[in-house]
Amino acid sequence: MTSKKRKNVEPEKQIIVRDNHKAIIPRDMFDAVQQQMKIKTMYITAPKKHLFTNILFCKDCGTGMWYRSNREGYICGSYARHGKKACSNHLIREKLLKDTVLTDIQKLVKQIDKDQYLNKLEAQSKKTKQSIQKQLEKLEKQLEIIKGRKRKYINMLAEEIITQEEYRENVEANNIEINELDEKKNDLLAVMENEQTEGSIEKLKQELLQFLNFDELTPEILHRFINRIEVKDDGTPFIHYRFSASIPD
Repeated sequence: MTSKKRKNVEPEKQIIVRDNHKAIIPRDMFDAVQQQMKIKTMYITAPKKHLFTNILFCKDCGTGMWYRSNREGYICGSYARHGKKACSNHLIREKLLKDTVLTDIQKLVKQIDKDQYLNKLEAQSKKTKQSIQKQLEKLEKQLEIIKGRKRKYINMLAEEIITQEEYRENVEANNIEINELDEKKNDLLAVMENEQTEGSIEKLKQELLQFLNFDELTPEILHRFINRIEVKDDGTPFIHYRFSASIPD
């Protein structure tokens, strides 16, 4: 009685009195819901990390792509969570991605010693940083607008213009928007942090030369040479290489 600690009781020693109280919902309905929750957990829960996890994103909604073993590839995370009302599947096969990246890097290695390559890469890096900065500024403005809305809802609630339920629904919707924008902001900041400087460009050149004869795409190679991959609605990948300006046709 004097302790707030809970004592675990072994299942065989527990006393369970079934149907002692009137059920809130019918048993068959409860069982059906539990079954649906198991199915949702099996197919909708975010997957364990795979080769392209945290580097592959939906080009339309910006959500990370989720690996599905039964599709042998990745689908849009928003589609996986909420279905067609949120986005389309944007399916892309893992083998296609691997082959595309390997081919591109191997093409690059063949022209890595050209001075023009390094100059072009440096210019591309600067351009990318400027683009990311503009996107970050836009996201910040959107976040401020949404936070302003939340403050407005507090005043409306205080003045009894809206009910508690309306206030809660509006705030929850705004919180979802804020979380999505914060996620996009963090992704952009990660890309910005990984962008090349003059010194790291030379280092990248030396690292690429070491992989002259590689034929296996490893996580180390992938995350070292690629910032982000976006998948279009038709499954076409748009790959943001750190050396994207130099890949030949």
